[in-house]
Amino acid sequence: MRLKFLLIIVLFSMTTFGQLTGKVKGLNINQPTTINDTVIKVIYKNNIISRNSQPPAIFFNGKLIDYSLMSTINPESIATMNVIKKDTIIDSVKYNGRIIIEGKISYNHNFMPLNKFKLKYINPSENATVFQIDGNVIYEDYDSYLIDEKYILKAIVSTIDNPKEKIKLNIINLLTKSAKNIEDSNNIILR
Repeated sequence: MRLKFLLIIVLFSMTTFGQLTGKVKGLNINQPTTINDTVIKVIYKNNIISRNSQPPAIFFNGKLIDYSLMSTINPESIATMNVIKKDTIIDSVKYNGRIIIEGKISYNHNFMPLNKFKLKYINPSENATVFQIDGNVIYEDYDSYLIDEKYILKAIVSTIDNPKEKIKLNIINLLTKSAKNIEDSNNIILR
């Protein structure tokens, strides 16, 4: 009897006090957001592959390319993709593995840096420029960040002019020809 009573107390203690609360390394439990929440959540979006000190080497049709092209290469233009996890050194630069992409022969890419795209399509302006691709801010150098011009659906230019804060800024959001972006561009909103 005493053993049963002790066992019941131990099980009750484990279920009552054994629950994880607070921050536990490697465990994220998200509380649902409700309309009655009183705390404003601030999210900093800084998860970028380029901040990785040793990104993988990416080869497209046998040629080493910058990882930036991955954001605007049409997935339908890719014939095969292989990942090799072995570290690679190219021109004294160490890469964490290789990604080898072979494109379909029938698809012609037109790779260009963001600044060249801006000169070709956007009206000249003295304002500073921030680029986005599908809503994601591009933090890298616009002279070396490459895109596939043929996979761009449209460019949306928003101008911020705030004299009090001394801000003059053009935000250029490039939308790719993804299925979602094409579907969204075909929707007509009546007001």
